Amino acid sequence: MFKKVRIPVLLAALLALVPVAATAAPDEIVVFTDEFEKPGEVGYELHVNYARRARSTPDYPGEQPPHHVVRVMPEIVWGLSGKWNLGLHFPMSVDRGGKLTADGVKVRMHYLDNNEYAEGKSFFYGANYEIAYYDERITESKYNGEIRGIIGTRQGDWRFTVNPILTQSLSKNPSGRYVDFEIFGQAMRELAGDVAVGIEHYSSPGRVRDLTWGTQSEQITYLVTEFKTRNHFDLHLGVGHGWTTGTDDKLVFKALVGIPF
Repeated sequence: MFKKVRIPVLLAALLALVPVAATAAPDEIVVFTDEFEKPGEVGYELHVNYARRARSTPDYPGEQPPHHVVRVMPEIVWGLSGKWNLGLHFPMSVDRGGKLTADGVKVRMHYLDNNEYAEGKSFFYGANYEIAYYDERITESKYNGEIRGIIGTRQGDWRFTVNPILTQSLSKNPSGRYVDFEIFGQAMRELAGDVAVGIEHYSSPGRVRDLTWGTQSEQITYLVTEFKTRNHFDLHLGVGHGWTTGTDDKLVFKALVGIPF
């Protein structure tokens, strides 16, 4: 197994030496699991997030505060091989006045390996490497990068996943090029009829050199469900509550729609 992880681990190490988003953009609220496009397949998804109660004042001149903003992001994913996917994403937003704007573009390479090690159980691991361009309304840095680990297991009807994430700006900005750390987690239980329910937690302790785990850090928890519609659309729905003083988003609704073609 250790031989198999050499390529993604070495790539992560090399990218870690390069400045890789000072603040994670709010267009994608998702935990990366073992869901993956097979070789030759093309997947189409739509991310939709709405901050019902959130920060209404800008953190820097020209920023779009998240309060009552709808984030929309179409996503196209190509299955390059059994372990590599290529993704292209187009973040957009609808402000409180109903104006739709394009927020940037993201390109990612996604590695995933699954290992069956016992009956009814499996272990999966991987990494996501992402480069993004954002309008200054979203982040102070136009060019940003991300390295996201993917570690998880399936235990019967349960799936547990953790995503440790390092982010940093790739272009100059007033806040500098400090490295941020985030960790996302998910616990899902599959029920009868292709329905699953679970909990996701998103923690943002902040700068690696000055991590904050208390009430000043960003902590938001979601109740989520996944199911298929009669028309074969895959739906992931969630409602999140930010429960610390350092969390900008206090009430958020999110949806991920897998579009069949």
